[in-house]
Amino acid sequence: MKRHIWLPAFATSALASMNLCHAQSSVTVFGLLDTGISHYRVHGGKSQTALASDGITSSRIGLRGQEDLGEGMRAGFWLEGAIAPDAPGELTFARRSTVSLAGAWGEVRLGRDYTPTYMIQSEFSGPWVTNGVGESLVYRARAVVYGSSNGGQSTHVRASNSIGYFLPKSLGGLTGHLQYAFPESTDGSQAGRYLGGKLSYGQGPWRLGLAYSRATGGPKAPTTRPRDLRSASLGASYDFGRASVEALYARDSVDMPLGRKTLEGLTAGLTVPVRQGEWRLSYGHVAFSHPKDQSRADKLAFGYVHHLSKRTALYATYAYIRNRRGAAFTVGGDPAGIPNQSSSGQNFGIRHLF
Repeated sequence: MKRHIWLPAFATSALASMNLCHAQSSVTVFGLLDTGISHYRVHGGKSQTALASDGITSSRIGLRGQEDLGEGMRAGFWLEGAIAPDAPGELTFARRSTVSLAGAWGEVRLGRDYTPTYMIQSEFSGPWVTNGVGESLVYRARAVVYGSSNGGQSTHVRASNSIGYFLPKSLGGLTGHLQYAFPESTDGSQAGRYLGGKLSYGQGPWRLGLAYSRATGGPKAPTTRPRDLRSASLGASYDFGRASVEALYARDSVDMPLGRKTLEGLTAGLTVPVRQGEWRLSYGHVAFSHPKDQSRADKLAFGYVHHLSKRTALYATYAYIRNRRGAAFTVGGDPAGIPNQSSSGQNFGIRHLF
């Protein structure tokens, strides 16, 4: 015998609305955990062994979602925060926090987002960009130029108070991004202002990309005054099937009291897939030009990633930096760099996606 359950009209309508909302919108929880044992050494100085996060990828957790608005339009949001498995702390969505509107014409994002300069750097820096002992030397040198670690520009990787436009994904391999970050200062100094853009083109095994940006630092910048910083990047990559290569050239210039300081950097990387893993190799070179800074540095990194599954991988990395003409770069950790002294280190860890 069949049983019929009768519902009031308003209840039926409510359930129908819930089903409609479920079909038109979605929310996803995502994240990544990366931690392992790291050893850092400054030759002629100190060394450190530590349980450290982010050996090859930044640990994170986030929420993202979108709603179908009909006629090809959709609204979306992205909230992403950094986490450290070895030393949990307060969670803020400082990695990315945006709301967006997209359609056949492209996408507009508002909030805190990655800059075009960093996105090109991330695409073409090789196997490592910002993480572990293999971290890109160009990335580390740009942090010095931007002053992002000591009160300077905060737009080295991300820009707050920004509005960004992305070209649609239907342009035959061409992608683009234009971003403006409002200074929001009350003293007229334009501190924190950022304007940048990038174009990338990929067809077959080739990918090419370029980016240019201009930013203004705040009164707490290392020069003790607002600074005009200009960054240019050019990248290329080729996939041979059995291996892929990437290369990035960067040139930044920034106002300093005794003239403009210039950074020129080059990084190249090789990735070779082998069964359940991949071998990684990268080389980086940076050179500063300024009356009081003619420092130079070279970096070599070598590593292997073994995929246990689509979500879990084991990795090992070794890196070595040679400093010259007063440079004092390190491979990471707490040991302070010493001018003209080399630095080396290793990472061994596990990465899990969810």
